[in-house]
Amino acid sequence: MSAIRAVLCDNEPSWIEKATRILAEYGRQVRRELKVTSYTGAAELLHASEPAPDVLFCDIELGGAESGIDLVRTLSRRWPRCQIVYVTNFLRYAPEVYETEHLWFVLKDQFGDRLPEIMEKLDRKMDSDGRVLMINTLSHETVVLPCAQLLSLERRGRATTVNTVDGCSYEVPDRLPALLDRLPSRDFARCHASFAVNLSHVRLVRADALVLDDGSELPISRRFARGFRERYLDWADDHVV
Repeated sequence: MSAIRAVLCDNEPSWIEKATRILAEYGRQVRRELKVTSYTGAAELLHASEPAPDVLFCDIELGGAESGIDLVRTLSRRWPRCQIVYVTNFLRYAPEVYETEHLWFVLKDQFGDRLPEIMEKLDRKMDSDGRVLMINTLSHETVVLPCAQLLSLERRGRATTVNTVDGCSYEVPDRLPALLDRLPSRDFARCHASFAVNLSHVRLVRADALVLDDGSELPISRRFARGFRERYLDWADDHVV
């Protein structure tokens, strides 16, 4: 397995020292290199020329005007593929962290016990984010798309439209089953004979439709309803904390 680049941000040096020891011990146990860099506040990290890490372990109360949640909002633009793990002493922040994309929320006194689960989930996320789909369009272009950036697939007549989160669309001759066979099976599911969706971009599931991040709606047909909901619950079990 490849090395993991991790950043710790916390205003308590004693916790940084403890968390660094926990991460190092985990790395020894699984025989994996963890490269850890630490910062004692938001300003220090924001002014550092730190390359994008794989994961940021961030406290919420950082001792300054900017909270860890504010810091994550800023860094998400600089490091869009970095996974966020909130590590705090206070359970009351649990609702607030859902204002930002994050991998996990954990109390400091549970950090060591939950770290194997966190790292397993990080590996799954990195594997999914790192995969790409190569398509040959009807306009004779070859396009390579990160799987994580795919929004939905729609079959119309003899073509399938591949939609991405940035609003681009590509028409390909491949049928839905053939495309789905080339995508991460835990992240994509059919909701209708003519539609498939990236489950990570589903924000609301109704009885007969689902709503995506961009506000668009896709139908859920009776034929696919049960299977879709089972797949969505499996996906949520892996991703929701």
